[in-house]
Amino acid sequence: MDLPYLKFFGLKEEPFSTVPSPRYFFLTSVHSTALEKTAYVVGAKKGLSVVFGDTGTGKSSLARLLHQKFLDQGIVSVLLTNPSYPTPNSLLRTIAQEFGTTRTDKSFKGMLDIFKGFLIEQALQQGKTVVLIIDEAQTLRPPLLELLRQLINYETNDTKLLQLVLFAQDELRNTLARPRQDNFRSRVVMASTLEHLSLEELRAMIRFRWEVASGGRQHPFTDDAVAVIFEQSAGMPREANILADNSLLLAYYANSPKISGEYVNQAVSDRRANLSRKEAA
Repeated sequence: MDLPYLKFFGLKEEPFSTVPSPRYFFLTSVHSTALEKTAYVVGAKKGLSVVFGDTGTGKSSLARLLHQKFLDQGIVSVLLTNPSYPTPNSLLRTIAQEFGTTRTDKSFKGMLDIFKGFLIEQALQQGKTVVLIIDEAQTLRPPLLELLRQLINYETNDTKLLQLVLFAQDELRNTLARPRQDNFRSRVVMASTLEHLSLEELRAMIRFRWEVASGGRQHPFTDDAVAVIFEQSAGMPREANILADNSLLLAYYANSPKISGEYVNQAVSDRRANLSRKEAA
């Protein structure tokens, strides 16, 4: 169903959705650097890279963008978005299934052999780059990390057969800092950290997303509105998009073609009031 403000503001699509769509992902210099560093590690077949970031900094969007970029380049790429499996065997079976392996085995060792055979056939014999991207990697427990360590250990004298990219919150950084994770941490070739947006980056993000959703029109947010969004979101892309969307709806209800800081402040107040409201006894 179309949102009520789309026609009013001349929009074709929702500009500030929090669904991680690569089309609406605004690449800051930090995001671009993380993308380039990660693509380099994968392209050079060096093994493991990690991208850290707080909730709402664009990790999931960047993971999807990277995955699509690899597919467009003919790379064999799989993206896992929920890696919190109960056992290494269940994670391994999912990985093998997502890569399209047709063989299976009841034992864990049998599945390892099958997946290793797949990597040899794809990466070694056919010369393809095989990459596994895992989002929300902070949910990986130590036994699952050990499985991934085993998988990236498959290698020739020159290259890794599997390229692994992890996108994670700082919880994973804390996990890898533990002494028992030395073997895994030492295999990280390159790491990046996604930072919050600056005011100028936030302004550019709003402009970019509006142009995509409207087909090139100028957005209706005043400088004051953008400043309030920046202040209230602390430069977090997801939070900024939520505030922009709520402000858009309020302006529509007020029949206002412009979105001022007043509407953003009202959106902030309404959201806080509803989030803190307790159910009646």
